Amino acid sequence: MSGRTERVIGTTEEAIAKAEKELNFRFPPSFRAWLLENNGLQVDGVDSIYPVFDERDPRKTWDSIVRNYKEGSWAQWIANFEDYGDEFNFDHLLPFAEVGTGDCYCFDYSRELEGGETPVVVWLHESGETESRAETFADFLAKAKLGEYDDD
Repeated sequence: MSGRTERVIGTTEEAIAKAEKELNFRFPPSFRAWLLENNGLQVDGVDSIYPVFDERDPRKTWDSIVRNYKEGSWAQWIANFEDYGDEFNFDHLLPFAEVGTGDCYCFDYSRELEGGETPVVVWLHESGETESRAETFADFLAKAKLGEYDDD
């Protein structure tokens, strides 16, 4: 035996609930379902979807949605806007993926939809503005597979 741990695909309800509690956001149902089956995997057309940390596979899930929100790339970008005061408030956004240029795909909790779904926006790191991308995470995935975000 090589001593290697077998790769875990997907995650557990417990890992998702822990991440939601740490972030103080409830994930949209379509994102939760995707995490249960695909946590740590990537989607064609999207640079990096943040996983939830899963103790069963810490090496592949350490760069989690919680880490990115609290101390990683998102936290660093948001710090750039602190001097601008209340004009730039991003408390309603939860980044779930990187675009690759510094921009982030986020859930926009200012517009929660029926069934707990949340629209997806792209947050532009240079201006702090957002642009709509999809009504739900499931719609976002379908559009990504069609290449609709290749220019983001």
